[in-house]
Amino acid sequence: MLEDLRKRQKIIIYFVTVIFVLGMGAIGIVEIFTPKPFLGKVEGKKITLEMYQGKLQEVYARYSESNPNQPIDDNTRRSLEGSAWQELVDGILWDKQIKKHKIKVSESDILTEMQNNPPQELMQNESLQTNGRFDNSKYLAVLKNNPEFFLMMEDYVSSYLPRKRLQDKIQAEAGITIDSLKTEYAKENDKVSGEILFFDYNKITDVEVTDEKISEYYEKHKEEDYKKGPATRVKYLSFAVAPSEEDFAEAKHSANLIRERIVKGEDFAELAREYSEDPGSGQNGGSLGEFGKGQMVPEFEKAAFALQEGEISQPVKSDFGWHIIRLDKWVDKDPEISKVEASHILFKVEASETTKAQIEDKALEAQKKLKKKDIDEVAKALEMEPKDTDWVEHDAQYIPGIGQNPQFLAWMIKAKKNQVSELLRDQQQNFIVAKVVDNAKVYYEDFEKVKLRIKYDLEREMKIAKTKVKADEFATKYSPAEYFAKAEAEGWKVTEVQNYKRGNNTPGLGVSELFADNALALKEGEMTNVIHDPKGSYVFKATIRLKPDMKAFEKDKDAQKAIRETLENKAWNRWYQNMRENAEIIDRRADFGM
Repeated sequence: MLEDLRKRQKIIIYFVTVIFVLGMGAIGIVEIFTPKPFLGKVEGKKITLEMYQGKLQEVYARYSESNPNQPIDDNTRRSLEGSAWQELVDGILWDKQIKKHKIKVSESDILTEMQNNPPQELMQNESLQTNGRFDNSKYLAVLKNNPEFFLMMEDYVSSYLPRKRLQDKIQAEAGITIDSLKTEYAKENDKVSGEILFFDYNKITDVEVTDEKISEYYEKHKEEDYKKGPATRVKYLSFAVAPSEEDFAEAKHSANLIRERIVKGEDFAELAREYSEDPGSGQNGGSLGEFGKGQMVPEFEKAAFALQEGEISQPVKSDFGWHIIRLDKWVDKDPEISKVEASHILFKVEASETTKAQIEDKALEAQKKLKKKDIDEVAKALEMEPKDTDWVEHDAQYIPGIGQNPQFLAWMIKAKKNQVSELLRDQQQNFIVAKVVDNAKVYYEDFEKVKLRIKYDLEREMKIAKTKVKADEFATKYSPAEYFAKAEAEGWKVTEVQNYKRGNNTPGLGVSELFADNALALKEGEMTNVIHDPKGSYVFKATIRLKPDMKAFEKDKDAQKAIRETLENKAWNRWYQNMRENAEIIDRRADFGM
């Protein structure tokens, strides 16, 4: 067990080194020329660059441990960076709330928790089991006799126990009474099964909504449904920071040099450990283990499965970069289930500083021109397509086409019409130059953008209205006892409904309170008349009716406990979500090109 911990520590140290070396080029220049004291703030507490780097190292290490043979592509990298940021933000929010609610945890509390509640992961460890089951005496013996393990557990419990105490406090203050439990129990156990004859309005095809009707609807509901704001609309040019042909050629040259050394007899594994930019496999001498077809990117797979055992490929280009592949072993040559063991050395291709400078110069030149010319004119000269954010409301968290970018959003809110932005960066490191189309306190959703939505809603209303007439004709034509037998011949579908309870979806209707009222009012064997729901017309027949046994529930302490835990968890989640949404969070990563 402790050996596993030491291995993890080695992984963390490895990633500290990798991230530090690779990160120098990305953030060193930013720190020199754009001295920012912090990456962000959470409720007034600063998140420094050092804090972020430290958390990022932890996240990378965890990912590598869980995915030892998976290269980290750009999408994964961005996801891990987002996770690191989120963990920092959440950690600060937790600490603030623990302090606010005066949560105290003593050394005695920590020791008690360590002794009585070992983590589930430890309980699965074979070295702490006897005959396949967790042995508490072994755990306590390790805790007592191994200082390293004791300190590790102490650190773990010190971290999570205050959070657990806070959650317990919020749940205890949720005000859940026995009446709350009864209400929830009644809702969850008031069920009906049966058949629904739904008069499907989609079978109606002879409806037509004219442009005139759509326009009339839009004007009538414009103030109520389509009035928005305040908001800003900008057009922008995005200059992708991508490797040039020269960058690809340089990386390939490096790959060729390493391949020559391998061919001349140098050890593949040692070279992989030294030069491979895939941290997952590099530390294992380049080994990717066993894999079959469809598990690797196409270019890599094609090259790997074309090799003989022990053969070294020429540099192979993929989205990850250049690979030197060695086929270690054919596991199975059956074309249906072909499998191999292979190793590789990865040379990532990234935009060089020269390439980045050239792209930045191009973006700066465009920025100058935008101050005097229309963005469409500048874009045409550059053979680019300008992008339109459409209206972005000032309380939005997301900019269409760009994503989350607090720096960009802050500029948009303050900028005036025709104002040109400074050079901005998105989270993919691309340069952005934007020009404000308009900044308004009030705007209306564009008619052309909502036209199809209005048309669909109007068509649906017309179909439901026509179906209502047909449903009434059906009810006149047949007696209630014949409804379900005659439905199919008339072109209507009967569908089973199993264990329906209030809040569930119903075929054709979705969630309908009117359906719940009618269905749950039935006794076993009863059926409704034709019901005209705003969402459609139907008949429902109850075949099984289950009602809550409130007397039994009052005696069932286990059931009460289970429902209490459910309600407490819901209360906690509501509290946490509300706290998270109302927190003051300033994200300045974009200032650092992150």
